[in-house]
Amino acid sequence: MLDYMELKNNDGDKIYVKFRAFEPKDAAAAVNCVRDEYGDKYHKRMMYDENYIIEQCKTGKLSLYVAETKDGKIIGTLGFRRDLPKDTSCNITTGIMLKEYRGYHTFFPFTKYIAEKIRRLNDASAICCRLILYHDITQKRMYRAGLRPCGFVPSMIMAQNFQHSYDRDENKKLTLGLMVRRMKKQNAGVIYVPQIHKETAQKIYDSLRVECDIRETGSPLAGISEISSVQDERQKTAFVDIENSGEDLAKRMEALHAKFADDGQTFNIMLNISDEKSIAAYEVLKSMGYFFAGFKPICGVHEIMILHNPGNVSINFDTLKLIPPFAELKDYVKKCYESRCVKENER
Repeated sequence: MLDYMELKNNDGDKIYVKFRAFEPKDAAAAVNCVRDEYGDKYHKRMMYDENYIIEQCKTGKLSLYVAETKDGKIIGTLGFRRDLPKDTSCNITTGIMLKEYRGYHTFFPFTKYIAEKIRRLNDASAICCRLILYHDITQKRMYRAGLRPCGFVPSMIMAQNFQHSYDRDENKKLTLGLMVRRMKKQNAGVIYVPQIHKETAQKIYDSLRVECDIRETGSPLAGISEISSVQDERQKTAFVDIENSGEDLAKRMEALHAKFADDGQTFNIMLNISDEKSIAAYEVLKSMGYFFAGFKPICGVHEIMILHNPGNVSINFDTLKLIPPFAELKDYVKKCYESRCVKENER
């Protein structure tokens, strides 16, 4: 059993597990892991399709690994996804363990195993993990693997569309967290951050041991904006990438707001802060109801600030289950959200 690791739960029960790359024969077992935890309400709908999983792994878009017991049972999955050339990081994904095998602390060595696979690639700018916040288990194992809290992606998933086996809170839409570990990219270059968020930006980049030159002044909006968006109709969530901030920014965003105007609609913006016009863009977006939700550092060619517009969806940040470093960032983002709410009520 040289390939297998002995793991114990708190009662002293043992299992023997090894980690290995996904093979096509594992597809049904991988889907079974999804159904065991999420029933038929996992927000990544494609992960119910065995052929999709096989094809994604075959093309290299998804690098999936399995935890297998010595009797050949697949008890969990964990992997990473790449979206080159725009996103230069490896995004941790599909971390699921059969409920029957919880408590053996399998994900701690599994995460270390995945991090080593990514390190050997030698071309990833960072490891990034977007994680749920109704428990802190994933945060703890990612923190132990060297990832640090950087931001939130608020109101991303409709709670009614998402089944899981943990306690639910009062939020109608689930907020996700973002954690990052530095890999190849050790210098973020010049970033343009409003003075009010400079201290938070410096803390986050320092926690990653990444150099950056933070500037509080930039240039006015000019030219035509480069904006792309993806709407998740099931979750009523729009993801907006602003690569270049132009004079037409407000008009372009107003058009998106008008296009996606259903009750419960929310917007998450990824703003390129390597663009010297991004501070001016931030002020425009703030006036349109957006608030600061953190950063997505060293994960692409450009550095990113996360902005969120909750529409008419309220957010209770205090119900999130957070490790202390995440709780500190939450307190700051919560203040930004509350300031936004006050201004909206004054309109």
